[in-house]
Amino acid sequence: MGRFYRIMVLCYLVGTNASQLQAQLSFFQNTTWEEVKQQAVESKRMIFVDVYTTWCAPCKKMDATVFNDERVARYVNEHFVSLKLDAEKNRHHSFFSYFKPSAYPTYYWLDETGELLSTHSGYLNSDDFLQACQEARQGKLGERLNAERRRWERGERGEFFLEHFLFDILPQVYPDSVRHYLNVHIGELSIEQRKASHIGRWVSYFVHEIEDDLVWNTLLVNNDVYTDTLGVEVDLPRKLYLNLVRLPMAERENTEKRDAYIRLIASKNFPYKELYMSLLEMETNLFSGHFTEALEQAVTLGGVYEKTHPHLYREMYYSFIIGRFFVNSYRPSSRELELILQLAEKSLALTPSKSSVSYLAAAYARMGDFRRAYETLATLPFHEKPMLSNAVYSLLNLPRKR
Repeated sequence: MGRFYRIMVLCYLVGTNASQLQAQLSFFQNTTWEEVKQQAVESKRMIFVDVYTTWCAPCKKMDATVFNDERVARYVNEHFVSLKLDAEKNRHHSFFSYFKPSAYPTYYWLDETGELLSTHSGYLNSDDFLQACQEARQGKLGERLNAERRRWERGERGEFFLEHFLFDILPQVYPDSVRHYLNVHIGELSIEQRKASHIGRWVSYFVHEIEDDLVWNTLLVNNDVYTDTLGVEVDLPRKLYLNLVRLPMAERENTEKRDAYIRLIASKNFPYKELYMSLLEMETNLFSGHFTEALEQAVTLGGVYEKTHPHLYREMYYSFIIGRFFVNSYRPSSRELELILQLAEKSLALTPSKSSVSYLAAAYARMGDFRRAYETLATLPFHEKPMLSNAVYSLLNLPRKR
């Protein structure tokens, strides 16, 4: 115990004068989880753990501002024993045997026995952080999680219970386990039961990954059913484009991984498979710089599938933006300009939004018709979101008014 108390004294002595000491939150860093809990018991305080990485900008901002706020330091030092862990350097710390964050920074508030009270990820300003600390002192997240697990283990599978357990409670503590539990649940269902709209909603949360499991396969096999039942609010066709086209193409520099994704998709039987395989071929041409061929394919695909997939024009046009069709270094042919204009016009007609307005304006600008480009941009206030991010907008070569 002597080493532990020497560490504690050193932590409290950081700084050059008394006023600095008062303004700093005191963290233990090279201390075991058992020692932290023992100190919490002996001092009759709860436990606060900050998990960070050295490359995390919000983590650095928390250190520079919130954790140096005298109000925060005074409150946390009074009510909590605090531990600071680098998720990479300290990855073998015993704390991570119990908790595994998936974002940084992540904060954990626990009682003196290590029972979880509350958790939060991301930057919080001083006022919000203090409120989170105050609420955590009354929190019972660990108890709620254990109670929900017991219900799961007893075989409870009601929709309301699963929604709460899988997408409210579990992600706060073990986000990486949600997919596992959902795979187990889907495996308990009949083929017909898997078509239920709430199952479609749940599997659609995982479109940012391609993994050959029940979650992904259920999404593929029932994508037409889910599209009909979930409607525009979920916008499943857009999510499928992301999953089945954009994720493989994002690996175009890693041809082995890209080709493995494409082979996996090709090995499955699912509604509209021919469409997505054609989109992969079109985008392969696009990112290889074969713009004419890609545009011909895009316009043809749009015409064939626009009744069932009106979003296609919007998604394909976006791909031509990130594929650098609009950058100044490329000089499109008259045929390419004709085709990109067709995509833009259809995008605005079938899926009107601020983004689609920008697409049409960019097409006019690319043709040199700047009057029509600015006239089109003038209609932006009359359309709803989504709108393009600044990073993507810059690739359109459309100057913003200052």
